[in-house]
Amino acid sequence: MALLIKSSSPRRVKVKWPQLDITISVEMNEGQNSHVVDLFFESLPYRSLQNHALVSGDHLYHLVPCEKLIYTHADYKHLEIKYGPLTEYLPAAPCGRVLPEDMDSLRAAGNGVWKACHQTKQIIGVIIWDARQVEPTEHLPLRQERFGVTDEVKALVRKIHDETEKSWSGISDDLRIAHNGMAPSCAGSKGSYFATMVFINGEIRPLGYNVVFASVPSEFVGYTGASFLCMTNREIADLIKQSVQTNPDHVVACEDFLALISAFGKYVNLLNAQNLCLFPWRHSTECPIALNKTD
Repeated sequence: MALLIKSSSPRRVKVKWPQLDITISVEMNEGQNSHVVDLFFESLPYRSLQNHALVSGDHLYHLVPCEKLIYTHADYKHLEIKYGPLTEYLPAAPCGRVLPEDMDSLRAAGNGVWKACHQTKQIIGVIIWDARQVEPTEHLPLRQERFGVTDEVKALVRKIHDETEKSWSGISDDLRIAHNGMAPSCAGSKGSYFATMVFINGEIRPLGYNVVFASVPSEFVGYTGASFLCMTNREIADLIKQSVQTNPDHVVACEDFLALISAFGKYVNLLNAQNLCLFPWRHSTECPIALNKTD
């Protein structure tokens, strides 16, 4: 989902980055991708962890806490805001445009998020709300979208949701451990945990994008310090085998399975976003792009 197209009589949203003290207004498109806009408004207000694109140019994105956006026709889970040139072709569902008078503020936000990602490692959160409403000042809890049916599934889904909510717009304790070389296993080689950070991102990213319950990647992630993901993966696999697959009520089994996937997918995708905030991208200056497009 991307903010690009202007509408003649749109609704508006406010986008604020509290750590940067920057707020912009966005006019939503009511004619194109209106179903996406409607789903987006159902999620408001919300908070999230802000990411900056790393291989596609001047582009901000964050997770939207709305499962329906994933399996709607548009098939998106991020809100993307383009503030400059892009290098990668990125399919998107245009849904709005930043007001012209706020473009300087948007560029300042984009550069501020990039500086945080690339240099200072400051964690930047983002808050989105309907411009017709007052700015939220209280804590915005992460809404639980699926609960499951059976008691065992409901308990595990709630546990995953609570863990996700704790760091939805911040950093989880597990990843702080992994990205500070504090894993009890001493994961790394020759006294360095740099490669551990590379590998943990390589394992978590496909787990979140594909929402799979895979023992080898999750065990490795646990070895690097992310113990909650590892233990939860085991619990989910056991519960599916013992309760979901053997449940003769297929409707209940389906609801339980979807609740587990929803909770786990949201948690793992959050860890992926956190990994990208924490990795020491300052080393990217050692790898300048050789091709000069102006030549």
